[in-house]
Amino acid sequence: MLRPMRAGRRAAVIAATVLLCLVGPARSGSAQNGVEVPPPVDPGQRPSAAEATTFPYRAEGQVGPPAAAPCITSLPGQLAIEATPDPQQRLRIREAHEFATGVGQTVAVIDSGVNPHPRLRGRLADGGDYIAGETGLSDCEGHGTVVAGIIAAAPDPSTGFVGVSPGARILSIRQGSTFFEVEVADPGRPGRTKTMIAGDTRSMARAIVHAVELGATVINISEAACYPASQVADGTIPDRDLQAAVHHAAESDVVVVVAAANTGGECEQNDGTVRTIVSPAWFDDDVLAVGATDASTGLAAAFSVRGSWVDVAAPGTGIISLDPTGRGLTSTIADTEGNRFPIRGTSFATPYVAGLAALIRERYPELTARQVTERIEQTAQHPAGPPGPSQALGHGVMDPVAALTKQLPGEQAARPAPAPAPPARLEDVRFPEQQDPMGRIVVLVGVGAGIGLLGLTLLTAHRVRRYRRRKLAGTYRVPR
Repeated sequence: MLRPMRAGRRAAVIAATVLLCLVGPARSGSAQNGVEVPPPVDPGQRPSAAEATTFPYRAEGQVGPPAAAPCITSLPGQLAIEATPDPQQRLRIREAHEFATGVGQTVAVIDSGVNPHPRLRGRLADGGDYIAGETGLSDCEGHGTVVAGIIAAAPDPSTGFVGVSPGARILSIRQGSTFFEVEVADPGRPGRTKTMIAGDTRSMARAIVHAVELGATVINISEAACYPASQVADGTIPDRDLQAAVHHAAESDVVVVVAAANTGGECEQNDGTVRTIVSPAWFDDDVLAVGATDASTGLAAAFSVRGSWVDVAAPGTGIISLDPTGRGLTSTIADTEGNRFPIRGTSFATPYVAGLAALIRERYPELTARQVTERIEQTAQHPAGPPGPSQALGHGVMDPVAALTKQLPGEQAARPAPAPAPPARLEDVRFPEQQDPMGRIVVLVGVGAGIGLLGLTLLTAHRVRRYRRRKLAGTYRVPR
């Protein structure tokens, strides 16, 4: 039986602007070549197929039934949004659609779920639910729906907004949510429990393996775990199963796009000194890690965590996407109390890059996942400063048109030049009739979040009340 989340707990859970404190059990090992370089992959750590298809995920030490906050049901006061979003204009998304729209590609969104929406109609598939064992097509907080809209929302003549790859299919896997919590045994206090947010890095690893098995060509992960660099330097290597999972995806020819994380809580900024290791972005050989820019300036956003693993950047402010509770669009997202906040963060920069990966996979089907990643990096543009990778922007800001048209010498030896073909225009993409999918809102609960130590974060930029926990003390508390 499900139980409601206590009001005091609900008040501390801020869906749009919160650190999603999901935890991942750290595994021992030895750091090699400094804290910025992870150890070699251990394929034996990869979750098995049986583990990846076990729903719901049950956290280690879980006791009692899960608790749920009521799902958001409306975003009152939303006005019609007709203008083309600034990030979309800067990236020249409409121009990119002259060359590809993502047709034939499946983008897995490993997130809080995705609500059905008219502009995803006919292209939204249920990949499962690690939280409650129900459906990936329910999103209590709206985070995953916003991400999916940036990737693949269909065009609409009444608005300038359109997804980066409006011909692509979305595979929604619900893996973590701030709207669900579970009680787990507290090893530091025998006979006592502590409250954790649903989902962790272990369930994320399983979701990645599951997405590969379901045929995803691109995986979007707008979540991250932050670890103190000092811990890694001392020899505690986290998330070996997650590392093995992203390696498995890359070796299976799947592009894995992940967020670089936002500052706040355990995610300290790396200004000159490496204080924070971000996972899975840290596993840079097998993922494309995305930082955020300020859409108004094109420069690196202050909240975007720096690191040598950052590969490219995309707009993380000025975001408009699908309203998770209706038929239209939104520029805000709500918490459990109905408070609204602007949509911003590396969570929402990441799907721009995932959408571009889908476009490239359509236009250049002979390219491997690693070649797609290289094409995005090599065609990126630095808005200012010297050329070359930086810890804030990586290779630079994604450039969709260049990524779809530029000839890269390194690819020519591996493949013949693509044969000329008519451009794929938006008007050539056929979308099913749009219908209202919002006839019901299902309240689901989460059973994730083990007794592990470090937090997985929904990557938004506001610093508000949030769940936090300490690694060394093994404690968990809700701030006042």
